[in-house]
Formats: sequence, structure tokens, C-alpha cells
Amino acid sequence: MSRPLTSLLPLALALGLTACASQSPVAPASPLPNIDNAFDTDTRWADSVGSGVGDYYSRLRPVVDGDRLFAASRDGVVKAFDAAGGDELWETELDELAINDNQRSPRIAGGLTAAYGNLYFGSENGVVYAVSQADGTLLWTRSVPGEVLAAPAVDEGKVVVHTSAGNLVALDATNGEQQWLLRNEQPSLTLRSMAAPITAGGAVLYGRADGRLGIALLANGQPVRDTRIASPRGATELERMVDVAARPVILGDILFTIAYNGQLTAHQLISGQQLWKRQYQGSEDLSTDGRLLYITDSRSHLFAVDARSGSEAWSNTELENRHLTAPVVFGDHLVVGDADGYLYWLDRANGAIVALERVDSSGLYAAPVVAGDTLYVQSRDGELVAIARP
Repeated sequence: MSRPLTSLLPLALALGLTACASQSPVAPASPLPNIDNAFDTDTRWADSVGSGVGDYYSRLRPVVDGDRLFAASRDGVVKAFDAAGGDELWETELDELAINDNQRSPRIAGGLTAAYGNLYFGSENGVVYAVSQADGTLLWTRSVPGEVLAAPAVDEGKVVVHTSAGNLVALDATNGEQQWLLRNEQPSLTLRSMAAPITAGGAVLYGRADGRLGIALLANGQPVRDTRIASPRGATELERMVDVAARPVILGDILFTIAYNGQLTAHQLISGQQLWKRQYQGSEDLSTDGRLLYITDSRSHLFAVDARSGSEAWSNTELENRHLTAPVVFGDHLVVGDADGYLYWLDRANGAIVALERVDSSGLYAAPVVAGDTLYVQSRDGELVAIARP
């Protein structure tokens, strides 16, 4: 069950754990860097969606499909906007469409996926939703075993969700009927985060809390292979956490994965052969420009790593413990947000911070979204901002 940040232990505040840990003090955040901005950012439009996610660990971010942007709030407000100008096209309030009288807030948490003219997403209530992109009509809902904390993968007529109970569930994209269920055991202590599954070549790939990357057939859920990314080590449960909570990245025939308290690895996609591994640890999604991998690690250090060799191109430790989002590639820059609501632009060539801007004091938890020449940001309190490429 999700709890407000104010009720969590200090260490859980930093990590978002699903179980209580020791009350070790959290390392202080680095001060805001003193930067002479190399450029002024251009905000194209701004709006809001519901109450956002508030103080909860709901990693909601908007999704762009064609000329429209879609966004949701934890309390069940879903909106469509004209992506270029920000005009609101429609709004749906899912809390008015409760599945039963005992249901609390919809608690949308899994992030939005746009496919087949619909939006698919999940919730902490263990419910998956399908909503029409055309007008916001609720098409179907389906209960699944476990909370849905990551965006679904949608392919070959199936909606695949990865739940907090370790289950991988495939639903029919048209009517929500369950197609198959693959169960995996969960460690007793895990991050308050799940890896979003991805699909490739008729298979679904997903990170697991036991330090493995699983691969199953999309057609029927039959396991194909699981690859060890990290092994539990240490004297305490916290030290032994090895969640693969970041979305896998595929470049050509190479698969890249990172684990919390683990490492960054490169494997052959088909054979599973390990090509290299490096000692980077994190739970945020990787980003890539096709040549370099960009990493936000567990201490909010940023790295660029050559995808072919695993050699480090640059690092930046100026934003330590500022609870950075995953990085995104935006033109010549790498952009990340932090818990105080700042966006940072880094030079992709050397990792230097060249500009910063405070978007919303409520803070940023989910990574920005890049679509064409626009960066879209959703803050904790639901503010939506569209920023032009410098």
C-alpha cells in the first residue's frame, strides 16, 4: 500500500521502499549549483491535470501520440491536449466511474501507454484501464493480482503489465480479458518501483526485484530465459536489494540493463551472452542517443557510458542526493529534473551543466518526455509545462 512521503522513514523517503528499513540518516543534498545560464528556456504552454501525484510514489508522466498529449493524475483525472498549443481537448474523471462502492481514489500510478487509438494504464488498486484517445471514454477495466506501478507494454493485441507482486499479466487490448499470467517470487524488501516491460521480436522483457531480467513469449507467457544482472550481497536486507527497476534498453542486437545495488550490463539480445558489465547502480530508466548510455545512479550522479565498450565518457557529481529523475536526450543536451522542481540542461559532449530552471516547487519525480522539438514536464502537483528546444 502506498503511503504519503511524510509518513515514511527518512531512508524510505530517499528510496521509496515497499517495506520499512533502518532509520539511518539521509545524506544531505548538494546545494543548487551556481550556473550562468547559457540560454533562456522558452515555455510554449502550461496547464495542469488534477492534483498530480502529491506526496506519493506514482511515477506518472505524459505521453504524446501524433499531435496530442495525454496526461493523468493519481486521483483519476485524465486529460487530452493539443501538443503544440496546449488547448484542452477533453477530460475524464475516473473517480466518478468507480468499479465498486468500496474503491478509494483510482490511485493511477503505472504511467500511460498510447496504442491502437487508446490509452492503457494501471493503478495501485490493481486495476488496468483502457480509455479512448478520441474522447476519453472508458472502454474497459480489469483487475490484476498486484499493484501496477509501471507503464504497460502494448503489442500484438496484448496489454502486458508487471505488478508489484512480481506477476506479468497479458490482457486482450480490445476487451481486457486475461490472456496469460506468469508468476515470479518477490524478495521481502523491494524498491517502491517496478520496471516497465518492453517488447521485441515476439517476446516481452522485464526487470525483476530478484536481480534478474526475465524474457517470456508474448504469445503465451512461456518463459524463455532469465538473466542474472545483480546478486544479493551484504549483511542487511537493504544491502541485498538488487531490483532491476529500470526499463531495459535495446540498441540493435544488444540489451542494456541496470540494477539497484548491482551493475550496468550489456548482453546479446538473442543468445544472452554477456558482453560487458560495469559498476554503476541505479533504479532510474536509462537514456541513449544510439552511441552513449546516460545514467542517473543511486546517488544522483550522472554518467555517460559508451554503449559498445562500456567505457565512461564523462561523469557529473554536482547534483548529488538531489533525487534526480531519469535523464532524457533533448537535442544537444541531456535534461534531468530534481525533487525541488528544477530542470537541468547538461552538455551531452562533456556533462557540464549549462542551464537550470525551476519548473514547479512541488518537485519532479518522473522524467520529462521528449517529442520532436518539445520537452514536456509533469510536476508532483500536476502542473504540465511544454518547453521548446533551445
